[in-house]
Amino acid sequence: MYILKNCKIFTSDEVLTHKILVIEGNKISKILAETDLEELDPDLQIVDLKGFNLAPSFIDIQIYGGGGSLYNSSTTEATIKKTYLEIRRQGTTHFQITLSSTPLDKMLEAVTVAKMYLANGGKGLVGLHLEGPYFSFPKRGAHVAEFIRKPTTKELRTVIDACKGLPTYMTVAPEEFTVEQLDLLLQSDIKIAAGHSSATYQQAKGAFNKGITRVTHLFNAMSQFQSREVGLVGATYDSDVRASIIPDGIHVDFASVRISKKIMGKRLFIITDAVTNDTSGDYKFIHAGTHYTDLKGTLSGSALSMIQAVKNCVEHVGISLEESLRMASTYPAEVLDLDKQFGKIMPDYEANMVVFSDDFNVKGVIENGCLEWY
Repeated sequence: MYILKNCKIFTSDEVLTHKILVIEGNKISKILAETDLEELDPDLQIVDLKGFNLAPSFIDIQIYGGGGSLYNSSTTEATIKKTYLEIRRQGTTHFQITLSSTPLDKMLEAVTVAKMYLANGGKGLVGLHLEGPYFSFPKRGAHVAEFIRKPTTKELRTVIDACKGLPTYMTVAPEEFTVEQLDLLLQSDIKIAAGHSSATYQQAKGAFNKGITRVTHLFNAMSQFQSREVGLVGATYDSDVRASIIPDGIHVDFASVRISKKIMGKRLFIITDAVTNDTSGDYKFIHAGTHYTDLKGTLSGSALSMIQAVKNCVEHVGISLEESLRMASTYPAEVLDLDKQFGKIMPDYEANMVVFSDDFNVKGVIENGCLEWY
């Protein structure tokens, strides 16, 4: 049990100053006025946060690896741990490791390894994101062409059965499915998002009406908003689904982020879509300074961190700091149905927080109640 003092607290609901935070075990116990400090046990440890900002730590729903290892190339617990250790220094304590389109045996291996990582006490992982392989071929982006395929009912059942017991998120092109196949997915425990899709407005709206409530990286690898066919982008605007976006100014122009935010409000949230420099497997990503490309020069994953994404939203998009922080923590927690334990600084929530300066440098992370300074 210890006390945090001397910080500006972004709880998600409000911004607090002249308050102290009592941490007990791995939970936030109390938020009190500074004047209440003298009434607490004088033997309690007091941690001075030096006037820095304190916010819920970030949750990245889509990241492919870290520390030079892609999960596709090295499908191991070590890759998940490398990713966790790298992004933790950037304020992200929880993430979904993401697997790009790949054969069935590799998908099943990825599921097994993620389960083992959690069973062995691995930190930070809140699930597996299967991005593909059931995509629209023209919208595959940097995904390996030979791995893109139409779903079969047999394969879907195999994946659904394998994923039982593991929080799993899957991005699919809904127009590639039969009605029965889409129903099968939606009736499973897997969280389904639409993406890498050539869906018409009507097809997308039909998928949303059936129960798809999420969209993966708005604008990228999907049917665009046109005057006579508004596609998946238009259907996303014209609905109540949530969508991730990559605010690096490269995958999506900052003006597109700003317009989308005005239309979608709280339904828009941040992902990094970050990869790492790894050419050892089927997916080969080359660092191009501000982003990554494949060997053909096709724009692929980003070089973004969540703290940089928040900074971009504030400085280049014009979103308030409070809302930008929610886009990186509160809203992802809601999308993953983890909003009762993550994404807010409130009593009884897990003590997962990021300490950062006004110029967006991460100074420390509190994870599961434990503080580490950087």
